[in-house]
Amino acid sequence: MLKKWFYPLDDVLSVIALSGVLFFTIINVIFRFVLHSPIGWAEEVTLGLFIWMVFIGISSAMKRGGHVGVDYFMLMMPKPIRNVFNVIGAIAIYFVLIYVFIYLGMDLTSQAAVKITPVLGLSYQYIDIAVPVGGFLTAIHYTVNLIRSFKSDNGKEGGVN
Repeated sequence: MLKKWFYPLDDVLSVIALSGVLFFTIINVIFRFVLHSPIGWAEEVTLGLFIWMVFIGISSAMKRGGHVGVDYFMLMMPKPIRNVFNVIGAIAIYFVLIYVFIYLGMDLTSQAAVKITPVLGLSYQYIDIAVPVGGFLTAIHYTVNLIRSFKSDNGKEGGVN
């Protein structure tokens, strides 16, 4: 049950955010250049949706192994050395996800309580919370991919993307 709604969550949020960015950008361009009456709040909404799209989209890409990796040299290494480098890489990725995205993202979000958008008057917390949420979702998908790679490691893969 959990997997049915959790697995596509980042995809759905990213698509909604991307659709919103496109919709509000196109509408604002039409209003600005055709009707000569721009929508004042459209830029704020577009910026917030873009941030959500990026940070939640990271999770969606991680789920599919869509992040860029250069594994040319890894594939040339003997399997024991490759495994050591895969562990070092996993530690580095978890550091970034847990400390930078989740921990510092939560700190950023809590500090944004006093920061208000100029036109709509919304708290930046609604925008900044995308950083730790995206980090959390990405960490989950990275962990799943890491477990799968250790279970199915046949010596041909360079590691987790």
